[in-house]
Amino acid sequence: SLAQDPGTSYHVRVDEPIGPGMHALLLSRYDAGCGPRVTGAPIEMYLQPEEYGQVLALGVKLKVLGRGRPFAEIATENAKTQLLPDTNYYTSAEVVAEIDALVTAFPAIARKVEISALPGAAKTHENRSIWALKISDNVGTDEDEPAVVIAAQHHARELNSTVMVIEAMKKIVTGYATDPQLKALVDGYEIYCVPCVNPDGTDYVWSSDNNWRKNRRNNGSNYGVDNNRNYPFLWTSTCSGSTSTSSETYRGPSAGSEPENQTMMALSRLLRPEIYLDFHSSGREVLSTYAPCATVNSTIAALIQRYQDSLRTPMSYAARLPSAGGEAPEFHWADGGTMSFLTEVMTSFQPAYSQALTEAARVWPGIQTALTTWQPAVRGHVRSIFQSQGVAATIRYTPNLFAYNEQAASRARDGRYALWLPLGTYQVTFSAPGFASVTKTVVVTSYDAPQALEIDMVPTMTPATLTKTGSDRLGTTTTLTYTSTGDAGERYWVLLSLGTVPGIPLGAGRTLPLNPDAALFASLPPSPLLSNQFGTLPASGVAQALFAIPNIPQFSGLTVYAGGLTENAMYLGYVKNFSSSLAIRINP
Repeated sequence: SLAQDPGTSYHVRVDEPIGPGMHALLLSRYDAGCGPRVTGAPIEMYLQPEEYGQVLALGVKLKVLGRGRPFAEIATENAKTQLLPDTNYYTSAEVVAEIDALVTAFPAIARKVEISALPGAAKTHENRSIWALKISDNVGTDEDEPAVVIAAQHHARELNSTVMVIEAMKKIVTGYATDPQLKALVDGYEIYCVPCVNPDGTDYVWSSDNNWRKNRRNNGSNYGVDNNRNYPFLWTSTCSGSTSTSSETYRGPSAGSEPENQTMMALSRLLRPEIYLDFHSSGREVLSTYAPCATVNSTIAALIQRYQDSLRTPMSYAARLPSAGGEAPEFHWADGGTMSFLTEVMTSFQPAYSQALTEAARVWPGIQTALTTWQPAVRGHVRSIFQSQGVAATIRYTPNLFAYNEQAASRARDGRYALWLPLGTYQVTFSAPGFASVTKTVVVTSYDAPQALEIDMVPTMTPATLTKTGSDRLGTTTTLTYTSTGDAGERYWVLLSLGTVPGIPLGAGRTLPLNPDAALFASLPPSPLLSNQFGTLPASGVAQALFAIPNIPQFSGLTVYAGGLTENAMYLGYVKNFSSSLAIRINP
């Protein structure tokens, strides 16, 4: 049988003075959703009935400011008074309708995307989909362009956070025709706007409890996981979410357990966005990227603060640390290297809708600054030498400035990546299963001035070999055996050269150790020196060429070099595999 909700939430305030220890306990264990976080100041909290009893048992006196009830009732009452037009806030269906309306009005640059249908994503516990509006100039095509993601409403009751994203969507699509900055943004990027991450919780706010925060997982005796405590990064840290299912900040049964989180993670791993902006309520603050208990290198902290200040200054917002581990920006930064921030808007969750619109206008300059002026230090692609296919690579660098194995990553479809690096010199290593790692030196001398760095990766394969049998004497024949395991059906070549340095560059750091000299050209067919030097490798991957050493005294004491290669036009340089060179000293 399904769990029954124990009752609607309590909105309470701690008015009487409490000690710093109790103050810290309440802030860390319970949902201090609004109000000052300064020691000694009154604390406002949102508590489920179980938690209300727990806090009373601590000896803390609470003033009840209100109980949760259906927001639909509140909206109707406010509409009758004509004071608060709250009916303009969005249910989950109305979010989808708003996306549909923009697609209808701007079909050339706007497309509706069901991100719950992406690989690795999932529909919610109540079988709802999460939807995004994609904005781009060729919106029906997945282009080789950087991506950005703007999201809101991980927490259901934060109805005003959704307004920030929807108003930003409108600004971008309506400004495309007249604003050069926005035109460049839409033409050069893929922008994904996710106005409501938590549709189940949102509809519960409207139908039952306007203070509801979590999603609608059935925990057995109660409901809900805090989606912004469920992301994998720092999920088990000392400042992670609660392990109590009744808590408003319950982190979930496992990291990334929730369908809403899985969907947002799938979107991030598909796009590997350069920028992620996440809107919450309330506080008028832009949060830095790491949980308060995290170990953060001062150089990385300064880099994050640079962009945090750039985002908050146009909004006239304050700065603070995140509340806990498992939050969305922490995941996006640590899993893929995305520059990510959470912004708390306004000073309450459900103010008059007109006030939310005013706040959206205040927030927009920060969004516009981020999307139109921020640039990573390095930008490029990671591709295989086979057909130039994109490679989903892990990217790390030394000196290592991270304590938790954070990484950047390239996306699979085209290998596009971006690196946000502090000023300095780095050895950047690109790694992927099935490929040899590549390390490059990167020197960063200024911010927001991206360098282009293209990476070609070589698939790992069994090295080809070339061996010989024979006396290597004048007038005799030496047998050259080329082995390229796994390359049956591919064309092979065995060639001669008088030297191996500098060799023939093939790209991606590969060099065929033969020189393009007279001996090499003399070994091309039809050749008086070699027979069976080219053909198709049989199932064994082994072929033999014959080197007929001329019976010419002047050849005595000469050293020539032999090498073999497997040809494939799909590979960079038209060469798939090749052997080391083999020295043949001709005897008298």
